[in-house]
Amino acid sequence: MKRFLLILMTVLSTVACKKVTPEARIAQMADYFTAKEDIHTDKLNQYEGEKRVDYLTLQLAKELDAEDLWTMEAAGCNSLVAEFPGKDKGDRQLSLISASLDDPTACAVVLGILEAFRDLKVQHKNDIQAIFYNPAEDSTGLNGLKAINQEMTESGDFFSFDIELSSRGTLPYHTFIISDKPAFVSSMAEVIPPYLAPLGDYQLMQGAYPDSEWPLKGPVYRYVVSQGDWKKDAAAIAAFTYLLNF
Repeated sequence: MKRFLLILMTVLSTVACKKVTPEARIAQMADYFTAKEDIHTDKLNQYEGEKRVDYLTLQLAKELDAEDLWTMEAAGCNSLVAEFPGKDKGDRQLSLISASLDDPTACAVVLGILEAFRDLKVQHKNDIQAIFYNPAEDSTGLNGLKAINQEMTESGDFFSFDIELSSRGTLPYHTFIISDKPAFVSSMAEVIPPYLAPLGDYQLMQGAYPDSEWPLKGPVYRYVVSQGDWKKDAAAIAAFTYLLNF
């Protein structure tokens, strides 16, 4: 509940200091994605393995100007992590957006959200890490995330939430599955959907908490991206990320 109150306080702070209401910012995002072409999905589909990592690296480093960019090896394959600094220069706080490297649609949405934040000059409070993890073959296909979690543990980094995107899941569309404390999820389910209503009918649902199957140890917010509705989903996820970061 305390984190929920902090979200409300930061949203109100944005309204007071920046003179841009959350409603106006979300409307900007809707217009942005309506006019935006998906230039990444087809290109990502053209590449496999390290060539796909190379394409993402080029976009993150050259086009998006990531402050920090690094790869991590697990089971012979690389995962890619890019960091974008937030406006809060106090204690380090991280927000994560993750997608599997074998899911070009989800990876393209992550790039689209980062491009929207850049082009609309959105200032986010937390440092944002975009994680493109390798689906190394084991019983879970999550070796890449296990390596990233180990690195975060060793460095003492903690994250507020991880927005995990997939276009291949069996979860319902237009729904954020929130694996977090039930009281917090209940409060979010009341406050967040009205902000997203101009974009469509979006729902928030309680997920398993704690999620012992997920390698990253912290709240996980899952969303299944529709391959036929990329613009609408990207706008909703960008707006959701914005609301949790300001």
